[in-house]
Amino acid sequence: MPAVTRPRVGLVLSGGGARGAYEVGVLSVLAPLLESRGERPEVLVGTSAGAINAVLLAAHADLPFPAAVEAVATMWRTTRYEDVLGPLISPAELRRVLLYGLELIGLPGASVPSLLDASPQARTLREVVDFDRLARNVSSRRVATVAVVATAYHSGRSVVFQHGGPAPPNDEVRAIDYVPTRIGEAHVLASAAIPVLFPAVEVSRPARAAGWYGDGGTRLNTPLKPALALGADRLVVIGLNAITGRGRDGGRARPDIFAGAAQMLQSGLADQLANDVATLVTVNRLLDGRATNGPYRRIPYMFVAPQGVDSVGRLAVEIHARHFSGVGGLLRCRDLNLLGRVLDVGRNPQRGELLSYLLFAREFFDAMIERGRADARRWLDGTPDGDPWRCDDLPDAAPATRRSRT
Repeated sequence: MPAVTRPRVGLVLSGGGARGAYEVGVLSVLAPLLESRGERPEVLVGTSAGAINAVLLAAHADLPFPAAVEAVATMWRTTRYEDVLGPLISPAELRRVLLYGLELIGLPGASVPSLLDASPQARTLREVVDFDRLARNVSSRRVATVAVVATAYHSGRSVVFQHGGPAPPNDEVRAIDYVPTRIGEAHVLASAAIPVLFPAVEVSRPARAAGWYGDGGTRLNTPLKPALALGADRLVVIGLNAITGRGRDGGRARPDIFAGAAQMLQSGLADQLANDVATLVTVNRLLDGRATNGPYRRIPYMFVAPQGVDSVGRLAVEIHARHFSGVGGLLRCRDLNLLGRVLDVGRNPQRGELLSYLLFAREFFDAMIERGRADARRWLDGTPDGDPWRCDDLPDAAPATRRSRT
């Protein structure tokens, strides 16, 4: 009697700066269930903040899955603003602003790598991620593959740095390259290097992929396709931007630069995610009940993301007003107080959306973890047949009777 092949579960983690704490909230609910079903994710793929979560989970893959998730949650809860970014007011920042002004007027030799000092993030990453332990977990097959996505400045293509497993062929249609390597600090920092805000990161190995890289989310923020190409048969997808809910009330006021930036984030991150999940659902429906001997197959999935456009921005504004505004907020964290003033976050939720990417504070992390837990429970409560996997209908998009049993 032939052996039954167990489906390989992939975990897809999106990017979103400080919002990344949401992902461990979701996983804290899903992990015990997945562990009990023998469906612990073996393919871990992340972008930006999701890349950090992915490598942390891989480094703790020698623990039970719920314990590994709790270890990542502890990292978030103990991270402070100064562990990620340098001070907004300092001689170095004043010099940065001066150089930026000189660069704008075309002075030769004036060059600014970024608006913010992200050097603390590199130090923190070295402290919290044991890359040797990660490598041991991959070699012992506790994890099949861990991968992080970055964007190559020299080619404009998405590069998937993968540790473990055979490399898929490059995807010329989507401009995705797969590069086998031993994942290290530079690969993760590159994946999280938000253009303009954070400096580009130089990756030196492997030699064939050497060059300067930036945030993978600029092209591929929620890497569903790479997870499938790397061997996943089922996907747990966690987004950090809402793809459902009512749109915002635009009002009659002319949108300012911050509204434009928020709209760009929504278009580049949430809309891309919505399209990818919708494509997955469409293919599943087309293949329903048909033989799947070709290149396409039905992919059962779980999908959890925040509910409601601007909901995370509103939460960020609320947290900032409660803990980081006024004199008390100035004493608690001068940089977050100043950031709120610069963005004028009380004006509208769109400014809060921008703040939420940089609100590196325990209070915000705790709130995002709890929101992730609530949204994960909502997903599970929406499966009355007790099966957490679906093959059709997006969340809140169709009645429960149409959900597929797999």
